[in-house]
Parts: sequence; C-alpha cells; structure tokens
Amino acid sequence: MDFVYELFLRNYTRQKIRFMEKELGFQRLHLDLGGHKIFFLKRPSVKGSDKTFFFVHGLLDSATGFRRLAPFLRNDFNLLVPDIPGFGLSPLPKLKYLYQVDIFADLLYNSIRKLALNDVVLAGHSMGSLIAMMIAIRDSEKEKRIQRLVLLAPGGIPHPQRDEMRKLLFPSKTEEIERLLTALYQENVPELGGIAKKALLSQWNNLAHQYLTENTLDREKEIFLGKKLSAVSQKTLIISGMEDPITDPPMVKKLHSYLKKSKLVWIQNAKHAIHMERPKEVAEKINAWL
Repeated sequence: MDFVYELFLRNYTRQKIRFMEKELGFQRLHLDLGGHKIFFLKRPSVKGSDKTFFFVHGLLDSATGFRRLAPFLRNDFNLLVPDIPGFGLSPLPKLKYLYQVDIFADLLYNSIRKLALNDVVLAGHSMGSLIAMMIAIRDSEKEKRIQRLVLLAPGGIPHPQRDEMRKLLFPSKTEEIERLLTALYQENVPELGGIAKKALLSQWNNLAHQYLTENTLDREKEIFLGKKLSAVSQKTLIISGMEDPITDPPMVKKLHSYLKKSKLVWIQNAKHAIHMERPKEVAEKINAWL
C-alpha cells in the first residue's frame, strides 16, 4: 500500500505545483550540485531586481508549503523556494549520513553560491529556520551574500520536552494526526480524509525522516546551536505564534536573546504553521521590516 500512498501524494504535490505556476507565476528550476539535484520553485521579480527572498521549509513540509504566503510578499524580490535535499523533488541517496541538518545547510548554501545570489533575504520556518541560521553563520565567515534573516516559528535550541515532541511530530496512528494538526493550527484545522491521513503517515515515517531524526538526536549538541547563534551577524526578524506549543514562547524568547541583531514579533491567536494560518499578517510584517 505504501506505493499507492506515494502515488496519491505525488499527484497532490503536482497539483500544488501547477497551482503555483498558473496562479502565482512560479517557474520550476532544477539545480545540479555535482550529483545532488535541488528542486526549486522560483517567482521572478517584476522589476528584474537582483534582490532575492530564499525560503527554507520546515520538517514534514515542502516548497509548496509557502503557496499561501507568497502572494503577499513584496514582488520586487525574486522568490526562491527549494525542496530541502533528500525530500520532495530534491532526491538524495538513502545513506543515513546525508540526512543531517548541517549537511542540508551546506547543500543549500552551495546552491546560493552556484546561482550567484548576492543580495539575499534568507528565511526559514521551524527546522528551516535552523538551516537558515546555519547558512547565515557560514556566509558571515565567507562571502556575505546573506543580508538579512527572517525566522518563522524558529527551531534552534533543544526542546525541553524532546520525547513528547518527537511523538507529536511523527504520529504512528491516523488518530494522532489530529493532535499534530491542532498543534499547527489555532483555527480552521484542516480536515483530512482517511486516504490522505494514511498517505501522510506513510511519508512522515519513511526512511529519510527516520534517518534525520536519529542523526539529530545523536548530535543534538552540535545541531542545536544555542549560544553559538551569537555568531549570526545579520539583522534578523523573528515572527512566532503566541499559542505555538512546538516552538513555544519561552523557547523563542531564549533564541531571540542569543541573536544580537534580532527583532521579535508575535502573532496573536496563532500556532506553529503561521505561514499557512496567517499568511497576510506574516507577509505584512516581513515587508514592513524590509
């Protein structure tokens, strides 16, 4: 049945990509990094600008997860959204060593360099924020292509309830999906059919996610940067939901304290999926800050 579920999700992904192409002006881009191909959705600037928004999605998400946010973001920036290496349409070999957050950061930073992007606002949601901060630190030491950071519901420090979060983020039964969705959305929680739930369970518990989880737990002190985030030199905007149980307010406040040039903005009555739940409000805060 896993093959059937995979076909179901592939078809749904194709529908979302076609929507972003037809309705939102995105184009497909495949970038070869010497054996690792990264898939992007790209929306060109209306003014031919060199400025670029580069958005990194979070765990259990994909490039299409920014489809609600994109229409409200400034259109004088190019908008680039990759599928994180190893997921979606950015394949990696099923080698456990490759499924690590810092390796994802290296590959995505190399894609920024290969695309010759020099005026980048780098953004990430949840795990994507951690990847973005890793890229920003690397860039500060090298070429200074990253001008600013935008972190949405950021993960960057260990969660005090690690085991509970692991169970929440990787449901093993269809009924546990409801618990995850209510942690993501404050209002208008999506209602999924039986096939969709089983398909998501199959995907979320696949080998790639297992490798990533095991590697992250094994190298927790290296992966979660904590006070090392003081090495981030870029001005940073942090946007988070006041009701978020996954990256909750105390965690976000601590992260904010480590980032010397950061501004923290709260979205009231919102949980973890703020880019999906409150896209217009999130985009307005980003646009105004820029």
